[in-house]
Amino acid sequence: MADSKMVYKGDKGFWIHESFMQLAFHYIYDELIKTPYDLALKNDLLYSMKFHIDGYSSGSMSLGWSKMEHSDEQIMLQALSNVIVNLRSKGAYISVSELRQISSDDDDFKILYSRKSFPTAELVKIIDALIEMLQGTWNSNNYSMDIDYAY
Repeated sequence: MADSKMVYKGDKGFWIHESFMQLAFHYIYDELIKTPYDLALKNDLLYSMKFHIDGYSSGSMSLGWSKMEHSDEQIMLQALSNVIVNLRSKGAYISVSELRQISSDDDDFKILYSRKSFPTAELVKIIDALIEMLQGTWNSNNYSMDIDYAY
């Protein structure tokens, strides 16, 4: 898999290996399917995330936030904050057992995460960056997200 640039507003964003973003999308997707999140384009956003999780967007992954309004940004910030709480509740690592249970049509994704637990702090780092992007405090347009995980 390739690296993709996750951008929002004014080309601000970061480069990340798509398999790490697939994993982040999985946990964001799991949070967003909960009913309290009343996003205007929720179904489109969920569809887009599932498309990425399933590996159909190799080489062209995106956040799908381009049409998000301010009220949706606030809802998304709350959802992302809840993702962080949920991730931290798992402890230092997401177990191989949990990783193997992630539903994806992407065989490479399944293989990558079937051997070794994943550090939750690395996923939190990705979610923190997404929060900064939504808040408008992310300043880089060419940052390379360094994730401490070897396959």
